Amino acid sequence: MFASRPWNALSTLFTTNSNDPHSIDRAAKLYRNAATICEPTCTWSGQLPPKVHKNPSYSCKVFLGGVPWDITESGLQYAFRTFGAMKIEWPGKEGKHPRYPPKAGYVYVLFESDKSVKSLLQACTHDFSNGGEYYYKVSSRRMRSKEVQVIPWVMGDSNFVKQPAQRLDPQKTVFVGALHGMMNAEGLAHIMHDLFGNVLYAGIDTDKHKYPIGSGRVTFSTHKSYMKAVNAAFVEVKTPKFTKKIQIDPYLEDSTCSMCNVQPGPYFCRDLSCFRYYCKTCWQWFHSSDGVSYHKPLMRNGRSSSTTSSSSATGAGSSSQTSNSASSFSDTSTLNCGSRAE
Repeated sequence: MFASRPWNALSTLFTTNSNDPHSIDRAAKLYRNAATICEPTCTWSGQLPPKVHKNPSYSCKVFLGGVPWDITESGLQYAFRTFGAMKIEWPGKEGKHPRYPPKAGYVYVLFESDKSVKSLLQACTHDFSNGGEYYYKVSSRRMRSKEVQVIPWVMGDSNFVKQPAQRLDPQKTVFVGALHGMMNAEGLAHIMHDLFGNVLYAGIDTDKHKYPIGSGRVTFSTHKSYMKAVNAAFVEVKTPKFTKKIQIDPYLEDSTCSMCNVQPGPYFCRDLSCFRYYCKTCWQWFHSSDGVSYHKPLMRNGRSSSTTSSSSATGAGSSSQTSNSASSFSDTSTLNCGSRAE
């Protein structure tokens, strides 16, 4: 059900200043995390489709939630080395001592093979009553046999094709940010189809280990459904397992400036009265008046680690489109349009 919850009061946060050449980049970077401060325009409530996998292939990266607060890297190595060669990756550790504890309460384990992941899952307690969650007991100096949640990623969950026979059009594609880590492509397609209709394809963006980074893409078969999604901007998703506010923006391609048609156009104006690409000079010139200075700029992130167009599996990802999204989209459109949905 759509609600009229205006967020114009927040527009001043994203206002650009023609006298400040860096204001566009600041506003665009701020808007990537707008889901944390902006109210949803609509809410989806329901049960996500059940996950059914036959002989799944897993990402070698596994999320561990609820790890003991005083656990060390050597302690984690000891707990999981029995499953194969692995490394530990946790947030905020850069430049810290190996004994630095993961105060965020979660870490990642990077195995060399998905066989190690399967061995780990076989050793886990499998809670079928709570959606099939996996738990493994880990001990630290001050905590004994603490149950840590193990969240693997099935690589087949990264793409879902709802209508295989149709071509995927980037101009009818939206970028979806701030996704929860338990959201797979089929679940994303299900939600977007319920809200806006005519979904062709949904994809989850992943890192170099093919693990989700908290964002994805959805392609529609009609411009009307695409614009409904763009206008929604922020959607609250409520399931029995989590509640998460996601952010929806136009999918950005490599483009020249729509005004001068000469310079690259890395900035996209999200306001429907513009809805076009700009170079920095043309953006500053066109948006210099008060009537349009509040328009929100979008730009792709400069990262190149995304493989399908790092955040925690609990869904703390920002809404930032990676710089290689355009090329990967074309790969996906040719690979998946003729395949069957998993």
